[in-house]
Amino acid sequence: MSTTTKTLKLPFLRLNRAKAEEFARLQALNTATANAILALPKAQKRLLTSKAFAHVEIGSAWINQTIRNANARTQVKQFQCLPLETNNQNWTLHKVGNTYSIAFGLRRGIKKRLPLAVHHASHQPWLDAVLDGRASPGTVKLWCSRKGIWYACLSVSMDVPDADTTDKWIGIDRGQNIPMAAATPT
Repeated sequence: MSTTTKTLKLPFLRLNRAKAEEFARLQALNTATANAILALPKAQKRLLTSKAFAHVEIGSAWINQTIRNANARTQVKQFQCLPLETNNQNWTLHKVGNTYSIAFGLRRGIKKRLPLAVHHASHQPWLDAVLDGRASPGTVKLWCSRKGIWYACLSVSMDVPDADTTDKWIGIDRGQNIPMAAATPT
């Protein structure tokens, strides 16, 4: 058995304007925090914890991930936009009826559950596997598209059976003059 990881990009179901503005404000605050971390000397960056950012209203798990992200990107001078991200311990998936929802504590001391819209039928088996315990949840990232739609990008890992070996194959050659040519071994 091998493990495969898939990122599910799920829009929030009927997200109102107040929550969307709150997500945007907290994402801007997260980006400003990451830029403040980048301005620090390298020795001081390594010693940072969420306690150093107790004045920031974003939850400590989200701030810790921001610290990790800012320390991992050594070539970046400044972030334009750093999405909010947290690890698998700080979010849970729920299903009520046919509606999936995700619960997380984005602000300190406040945990909310928001419904998700599952448009792709291929995402439902992965979400059901997380609920059944057959798949392990990874990180969650809150991301906004250029159209202003907010998404929860869930990383999910699951064991899948190994592919059967075969002696049949097909060769494909993409060329300049002929767009594509395919041939079998015989």
